[in-house]
Formats: sequence, C-alpha cells, structure tokens
Amino acid sequence: MVADLNTQIEANIRANTKVQRDFTGVVLAGGKSSRMGTDKADLVLKNKTLLHNACDLLKDAGAKNILISRNVTNPVKSSSYYSPRHYPSEKYVKDIYPNNGPLGGIYSTLIATEHDLLITAVDMPLLTSSLLSTIVLASQSNNVQIASNQLNQSQIHAWHFENEPLPLYIRNTHSVKNHLKQILTNANSHKSIKQFTQSIGVQTLLCNKAHALINTNTPAQFKAVNEHFDQKSINQLRRTL
Repeated sequence: MVADLNTQIEANIRANTKVQRDFTGVVLAGGKSSRMGTDKADLVLKNKTLLHNACDLLKDAGAKNILISRNVTNPVKSSSYYSPRHYPSEKYVKDIYPNNGPLGGIYSTLIATEHDLLITAVDMPLLTSSLLSTIVLASQSNNVQIASNQLNQSQIHAWHFENEPLPLYIRNTHSVKNHLKQILTNANSHKSIKQFTQSIGVQTLLCNKAHALINTNTPAQFKAVNEHFDQKSINQLRRTL
C-alpha cells in the first residue's frame, strides 16, 4: 500500500516527536563489488568512506547501535577514515545462510539483535538522515508487536519508500524471522527484498528526493556522484547515472 505521510511526518519532526521504540541500524556491506572493481565500503566521498558515512546516517537517525552485514575477516582497510572507536557498539555480522544476497544479511542481523532494524546499503552516498528518520517515524504509527509464529497479513511489518526496497525499517518479530528463514532455506524461493516485504506486510512512503536513493555500482556512477556532489543540478546527475 502507498501512503503519503509527508505532512504528518513533517509535523512530527517539527514537534520533535520522540522515537518510542529502540532500533538497531544495519549497513548491508556484504556484496562482492564486482562491477565496481574495488570494495565499495572503502570508497571515499567528502573525506569519509561510504561505510563510515552510512554508520553516521544511522546514528543521526537515532539507531541505538550499529550492525554491519559483512563476510570478510578484515572489514575495512581505510582505518584513517573509519575506526571502531567511532561506534563502540558496532558489530560485524556474517551471514548465517551465505550466498543469499541482501536477504541473507537481513536475516543474520535480525538474529543478532532483539530490536527492530533500520537498514541501508553501503552504496547509497546521497542518502540523508532526514529520509531515514521519515521511515522511522512512519513506523511509530503502527506500534503493534506480533509475538506469534504466524504472520498476521493485516499488520504492517516493514516500511520503505515507493519503488525502492532500501532503506528499510523492519519489525524484529518471531513471525518475520521464521518467514524469512523459510525463504532462505527454500532453493526455489525468490530472494528479493521487495517480494519479502510484500509477503510480511509493507507500507510504502512517497519520497520527494528520489535522487537521494541512488546507489552506485560502477566506477562511472561513483565518479558522477563525486563530480556533482556539491552542485544543484539533480536532473543532470540523474541522467548521468
């Protein structure tokens, strides 16, 4: 379902609405970066690695702690840009069910915390903390926790922007975890975030800053973001990407 909650959410922000549920921030950084040719987490934009930037955004949006979905022994080589001391509560999480794409990372981080998740990808350099906060605040209007092992399809368990599966806020319930486990352990299931969120009940939000949801998968795309980062010509940036 599509809901235009912009007016309500902006009013909540102006009123300094306090987030009522603790949530964990998750950075999906486990991809092979094959099209980029180098680890995307280590790319530097505005004196920050993309991983450092994603962690900053989640913290600014109110995340209680940070989980980084990543399947490598030495997660970050650019220590001058990112260090665990920035986030003493951060933790690297390997996939319980490897080779299942982003859903594998989402499941493993659901298992690693008792909190709901606010999830972003490491390769979204134009994302803002205010857009993340929009998703978090939307989730507060549906504050029902499902404790059973069966999904209630009338309930909403996930929130993201229309046509964009990430960033994503997701309820951490037994029913959601059990359902996702079934998907990951079924060789014939479709392992897409969009289909998964639809199957658990999703509310999609309108976004008036679609350019901020761009992700960069190739050197040319990342170069375009760097070159246009301080310019106002969003339409030109869209055409380039």
